Amino acid sequence: MKTSSKLPKRSNASSGQKAHNESQFIKIGRVRLHSWINEKLPAADILISEREIVHVAHKHSQELASLGMEAFNYVTMIINQSDEVRRDNRDALFFIVSGARKSDSDLEQCAVVELKMEWMGRKRVYVIKSARPMNWGRLRKIELVCVKPRS
Repeated sequence: MKTSSKLPKRSNASSGQKAHNESQFIKIGRVRLHSWINEKLPAADILISEREIVHVAHKHSQELASLGMEAFNYVTMIINQSDEVRRDNRDALFFIVSGARKSDSDLEQCAVVELKMEWMGRKRVYVIKSARPMNWGRLRKIELVCVKPRS
């Protein structure tokens, strides 16, 4: 998956201010035709709205501060390093960085980006709905689409 490394210069999200233009989307990746994930998911761009970046920044500011990351970098890191994809009963996709868990505890957290496939005009895209840590116990209950550990 190819991703953008930074926000556009004229983005409200970079300053953490409320995004007034909710239809402003930024391409941060793509499920490619010849990638490991394409065996189970159609190839399409992965987009995030300025509004969602601001939401992640405000809602998860403490977690992001502890990681020393900004919201946009957090989301792109998960997209780039995801090693597991799951799909719930609402057809939401969860890209997960499961990492090296210390134990198989249901309470241990994983970094997750939630996406939904949508149509923008004639083009099919994945739109990021949320990015947050989730408990492994909750993720275990969601249908596994594909796994491909990266080394």
